[in-house]
Amino acid sequence: MRYLIIVLLIFCGNISTAQTISGKVGDKSGEPVALANIYLEDSKKGTTTGKDGKYILKNIKRGSYQLVISTMGYKTIKKEITISEDQIINIILEESKDELDEILIVDTQTGLTRKTPYNVSSISMQGIENKGNPNGMMGSLRELPGLYGAEFGQGIIKPFIRGLGFSRVVTIYQGNKLENHQWGADHGLGINDLGVKRVEVVKGPASVLYGSGALGGVLLVKDEDNFMNSEKITGSIGSTYNSVSRGIRTYASAGKSLKNDLFFAVDMAMENHADYQNGDQRIIGNSRFNSKSLRLHSGVKKENFENKLAFTYNDQDLGIIHDEEMLPSESLATTPNDRKMQLPFQEVSDYLFSYNQETKNEQFETSLHISHHFNERREIESARELIDLGLKQNHTFFNVRLSLPNGKIKHSFGVQGSFVKTKNFENSEDFLIPDAGVFESGIYYLASASLDSWYVQGALRYDYRQVTADATAAYLIADEFILPGNPENRKLIREFGGLTGSLGATKTFNNQQQLKLNFSTGFRAPDLAELFSNGPHPGTNRFEKGNDTFGREQSYQVDATYSFRKNKFQANVSVFGNLVENYIFFTASLEQPPENNQEIWSYLQTNTGFYGMEFDVKYNWLNENRLETSVSGAFVRARDLDARENLSFIPPDNFNLKATYYALSDKSMTISSRLRIISDQNKTGLNEEKTPGYTLLNLGVNKKFRFGKNSLDAGFTIHNALDKTYVDHMSLLRAFNVSSPGRNIMLNLKYDF
Repeated sequence: MRYLIIVLLIFCGNISTAQTISGKVGDKSGEPVALANIYLEDSKKGTTTGKDGKYILKNIKRGSYQLVISTMGYKTIKKEITISEDQIINIILEESKDELDEILIVDTQTGLTRKTPYNVSSISMQGIENKGNPNGMMGSLRELPGLYGAEFGQGIIKPFIRGLGFSRVVTIYQGNKLENHQWGADHGLGINDLGVKRVEVVKGPASVLYGSGALGGVLLVKDEDNFMNSEKITGSIGSTYNSVSRGIRTYASAGKSLKNDLFFAVDMAMENHADYQNGDQRIIGNSRFNSKSLRLHSGVKKENFENKLAFTYNDQDLGIIHDEEMLPSESLATTPNDRKMQLPFQEVSDYLFSYNQETKNEQFETSLHISHHFNERREIESARELIDLGLKQNHTFFNVRLSLPNGKIKHSFGVQGSFVKTKNFENSEDFLIPDAGVFESGIYYLASASLDSWYVQGALRYDYRQVTADATAAYLIADEFILPGNPENRKLIREFGGLTGSLGATKTFNNQQQLKLNFSTGFRAPDLAELFSNGPHPGTNRFEKGNDTFGREQSYQVDATYSFRKNKFQANVSVFGNLVENYIFFTASLEQPPENNQEIWSYLQTNTGFYGMEFDVKYNWLNENRLETSVSGAFVRARDLDARENLSFIPPDNFNLKATYYALSDKSMTISSRLRIISDQNKTGLNEEKTPGYTLLNLGVNKKFRFGKNSLDAGFTIHNALDKTYVDHMSLLRAFNVSSPGRNIMLNLKYDF
């Protein structure tokens, strides 16, 4: 009994030492500062403020700490505190443009931080002007220098980073490495901005951390988590209207953190668009689409332990624009407000389950992720009751990381793996690729060290991938689908493996200047379409052929990034050079299959070189930094080194000029203008024609109305205000001269509670 009492006393004593720090972060005008970073130095205990500026740190042991508060645009505050009981600490931040970004964690799954020599950019999805963009998340991401989008009508945009795109850019969503958009150029990401706080963009090869596909870069999608700081239900409800397609999107989010550290949240959205109009007021037939989304999150967040179980459902119907759409007699346009799906169109469904867990203590940190993604995609062209092309994909992905943060050198060890099973719909009219299974596993080591003003980081990784093509199903035999070499058992196995690595350094001269230097390698194993395509692709009117002898793509990139901030001025400049061996590209052939008169397109392989630069310069004018102006831009040059000619499908030079004025005494109104300048693309490659440039003007006004602790955001944005008619060089419909959307008046209302 005596020992039991002692144990109980010790346990109770430990409970009594667990205290809470809470408070509110604001600026000198009394406005709350959202997304500010609050952490206790050397304790690995931290959080961010909610949209009301409030924060809470739980389960803190008694003792002395240094409380650090930092965020972009404000001076960092370090405050010595002694904790003996629960405390309320309110902070007033002073505006500043002198300090470099001190947000530390970029990705907990791999341990990537802001100090990394990689070029990492971030864009917040919280602004009301980013809600309900008909081009989804990519509609906002295109503002980042070096990031471009390949369009296939509204709702389908593929990201390109530094000239590399399609399955060369990895998207990490809910911790899962998405594979569902990599079957073809006309397949989108399948996600939107619902429940998303921000997106981190890693520019350049990151295969050493994210495996095959991260040859060009990575999109890291970060979930909204403000509700974790509130023990009351908090969230938002809103709606967006887009005039160019008469599109309406309605969405709602709500979440809560309980006293026992349990949290939960839900996000919902419905979206519906008619066909869009170009700048000549011509309706682009069958550009209509609709979607329904649901996200559920639940988990526990403690001082040294955090986990999250999440589910996402997304259902889309996407019209397929016909290649003869611009011929008046062939147009599929009906009435301006017609939203009923018509042939041809895609039906896409996604179900994503994920579990993420982090643990921290004085000696080590761990991260665990496991997820399963089920995707169905149907292309329906000839009749509504028939599936012309259909694929089902099951993808299980896992990532485990162990980090040893103490000592002069910090070590991280990680293991990643994927199990992908792709199966055709049995009742499909056509079969483009065989059934297939992919097993992939990689192991990596990441080391970093701080040496005075230098931060040095190196990594090494080994990957193995096995691809099994299976044409034994009765429906593939009946279709006479042939694998390369026509093996007797109707199966083929291809293996890919090899090393990747990176080595770089970050030099911090002072609070204003920083230089990043990095060398990294990346790789991409050929996807199923590139290896085994041998059939018609109904939505594109092509017969596509793969090549199972392809080796994996391998890149070698060097880049440098210089950042400077002083008073009201800040600038970032990046330059890079990239050699990509065994680059796979798609091109038309002179052959014509006699049975269906479709044009044959084949995959080929070559060696290529890329180089370019990005820049972003900002200056704040007037008192209280009320007027912010910025100029940014990027260019990429790419050559086929074997053929000694320009590479096809490379983004044109592009520039952005933006001005934002914060009006009224409390800065609750913003007035903005943005000029996007796209240059002529004269450096054309194989089977390409020159594309003229264009200039787009966007204008916007946003106002926040406060009602106690709640607020209402109202936004009025005009995209393509001059109603320009243009065809983008990176549009997959450029060959058919299908023009992009004209003037779009976007109205937004969002109520935060």
